Amino acid sequence: MAASSEDSRLPRILEELMRAFGPESVLTDYEDRYVYSFYGEFATRRRETPAAVLRLSSEEGRKKLEGLAEALGIRVTRNDVGEEVQRSGQQDETVVLLDSREPIDSAALGEGLSEAEGVRAQGKLRLLEEKSLHRWFVSSLSNQNGFRLMGLPDSDRGFCTVDPFLGGVETFSSKGRLILTRGLIRGELKATERLADSIYTCTACGQCYGQLGLTGLEVNNAIVRGRRELVEAGLGPKQAVILSENVLGQGNPMGMQAEDRAILYEDLAEESPFRGNEVLYWTGCSTSYRLPGVVISTAKVLREAGVDFGLLGEGERCCGLILYLLGLWDEARINAEGFSKGMHELGVRKLVTGCAGCYYAFTRVYPTLGVKPAFEAYHTSQLMDEALLREELQPKALKGSYAWHDPCDLGRHCGVFEPPRRVLRAIQGLELVEPPLNRENALCCGAGGGLMMYNLDLAERIARSKVSDELFRLSVDGLVTGCPACILNLKHAASSTQRKMAVYDIAELIDMCL
Repeated sequence: MAASSEDSRLPRILEELMRAFGPESVLTDYEDRYVYSFYGEFATRRRETPAAVLRLSSEEGRKKLEGLAEALGIRVTRNDVGEEVQRSGQQDETVVLLDSREPIDSAALGEGLSEAEGVRAQGKLRLLEEKSLHRWFVSSLSNQNGFRLMGLPDSDRGFCTVDPFLGGVETFSSKGRLILTRGLIRGELKATERLADSIYTCTACGQCYGQLGLTGLEVNNAIVRGRRELVEAGLGPKQAVILSENVLGQGNPMGMQAEDRAILYEDLAEESPFRGNEVLYWTGCSTSYRLPGVVISTAKVLREAGVDFGLLGEGERCCGLILYLLGLWDEARINAEGFSKGMHELGVRKLVTGCAGCYYAFTRVYPTLGVKPAFEAYHTSQLMDEALLREELQPKALKGSYAWHDPCDLGRHCGVFEPPRRVLRAIQGLELVEPPLNRENALCCGAGGGLMMYNLDLAERIARSKVSDELFRLSVDGLVTGCPACILNLKHAASSTQRKMAVYDIAELIDMCL
């Protein structure tokens, strides 16, 4: 135990700090102090746990703290200094950690990515110049991610889509969530409401350490693993119980009637029922109930491409991704097993969906849960791309500029970047405009990871920021994507800013060209 926790003067010290800087600037919860005690590459090194964390950004505040620290007899250290704090040996010493760092914003992320790319380029150049095998090996090793991370500023922090909207406290950053998850799984931390609030206020977008030039890290899945621990400890969100009942009972997370799933495209479902067709067109819950126009456009595109497809209509059920994301892994596994068994009994060999979340569930999450579907899953953009290559789909010209938004589940999580872009480039007269951060570095819309279910207001604030700070500045005629959650969140965000921005599913845009 740190000496500071035994300091009998601590209550008075904390009272003085709160009086001087305000209670909101003084963090005393153990979860916060635990997070701030870690530093270094991926926050794997640990300093003495402080008695409190003081968040100050102004120079005036820091000078005021210096005088107060001397008067109170406390030691102040800073979290922007990557050095371990050595104990002085005094048993009554109180350590207060000063947090003056601002969260990494999208502009800083872009700069960090450019810097990382420069480091990679220099490393490759050095490899080409090496003559000695030994020196070549050493240079090659030092060019790897882990070695390049050493010594970089902010190497303990990752970019977080959510953090700037929660005050920049590191407990609610990617670093904080990773540390809390690690501590929870190791048994160093108990499940608490504050810990749960940190881990659930995450979009699971997986972009965390992109500015450090690192790829292949799935911090999002580590955080989801932490959610499983919280559910087992009885601290899962209240919404999770309702969602589980809705998914397993009604077949969708919204709790809508199963027989109403295809009510808005009833004619299409009756005209094209799945009866052992070559392809099952899987619409997904959000698309079925809230975006029926996407279903109709997708069907038209599939017919134009000569695809033999059918729909299940009201026979569809939820893929269960939301159960996995909220930590309800037992329920998610039961749902996945039932789903896969049903598809096998129907004779489904090839499934295509326009929902990035469903595609991610079938291709990545089900295997994680120990379920291997007997069918091949495709995103609609992949099927369209193949049809274009075979010249079975020939869209007409469409003049205008359009931007493609990479859904996290489709792009960063499943690596599907080029098929939708090739489809859009195949449209004569269309100018494809890329957002400043795209592909594996695309900014999340805020709807992912179950955040819309846990904290809708936060998800909408993230979407409004993306629309205002990034998408409106592109001055395009429309935004195109392949995820119903992204469409719904970005459409709502655009309308709430009182500015017009057309948001399309890729099938809707191709339908316009038929």
